This record gives sequence, structure tokens and C-alpha cells, in this order.
Amino acid sequence: MNYTPSRVTAENETLRQHSFTRWLSRDLMQATVDFCKNIGLIPIYSETSPDHLSRYLFWRPPQGAMFEVRSGRQRGQFEQFDTANLAHGYKLLSLHINESDVYSAVWISKDHYETAVKILSSYGITCAEKKEVV
Repeated sequence: MNYTPSRVTAENETLRQHSFTRWLSRDLMQATVDFCKNIGLIPIYSETSPDHLSRYLFWRPPQGAMFEVRSGRQRGQFEQFDTANLAHGYKLLSLHINESDVYSAVWISKDHYETAVKILSSYGITCAEKKEVV
């Protein structure tokens, strides 16, 4: 499989910079995501820095949207999650690959995919793409 990560365009840079969480260490990541899930927010985009810090762009999804978020994974782990999420009926929404080939991704249920793509686009972020390698 060949993956094309999301692109972050210069468009809406100010909005994005004020909307992302601050860079979080591994010990703060899970607590932040859990807290936000408890108040109805999910990460729609996640990225990991070369220093292994992560930051998120949160969104309040429509009722019934299902998702999975994985940050700071090696390619093999990422591909395992991608395969499992595809089997659960999710689509790869956003993907960040840092300079050390560390993958951070968000998958969402197919019926809410197009809405999520529009939200990403409003922040100047493209959705991830994947293609079969032949």
C-alpha cells in the first residue's frame, strides 16, 4: 500500500495555530485525548514532532460518528491499525508522517467521512490518500 499523508497548506495558518493543542509529551497525550473525548471532542488531525511530541486539532463530530486515533506509530504498527480499521468500516481520514517516519493517523466511519473532509479543508488540511501498489 502506498500512503500519501495529509498536506497542511499555508491557507488558514493563523486559524490552525490557534486551534491546535500545544505540543504534548507522551505522558500528557492520553490524558488530553481522554478528557476531550469525555466532553465530546475527537482529534480530526494529529501530528508528531521529531522530538516525539504530539499535537491535535479537535472537532465535535456528528452523533454516531466512530473513529480511531493513533499517534507516534512506526509504519508496521500503522499498517496493522489501517487494516483493522478498514475491516471495521472506517476510512483513513488524516495522516502525518514526521521526519523520522513516525505515523500519526485518524480514521472515521465511512458515513461521516465527507463531513470530516470538509472540516479538515476549512483548516487548510487535505485528507490522507492510499493507493494499491501494483
